[in-house]
Amino acid sequence: MSTHIRKGIETLKNYYIHKLMDSGHYKGSVDELYSLTLSELALILKKNSPPSNDPSSNSH
Repeated sequence: MSTHIRKGIETLKNYYIHKLMDSGHYKGSVDELYSLTLSELALILKKNSPPSNDPSSNSH
């Protein structure tokens, strides 16, 4: 079971890294991206993504 979780985390981490590299918004090195945690990558991606028009994302 833990290997499936680890594999899922690595897959998501790679997805976030490629998304950041493809966006051109992240100016750090690729090695730096791979050293970050999944939570750190998600935060950077969120900061560099355009605002969503999804009404469910409102915090009101």
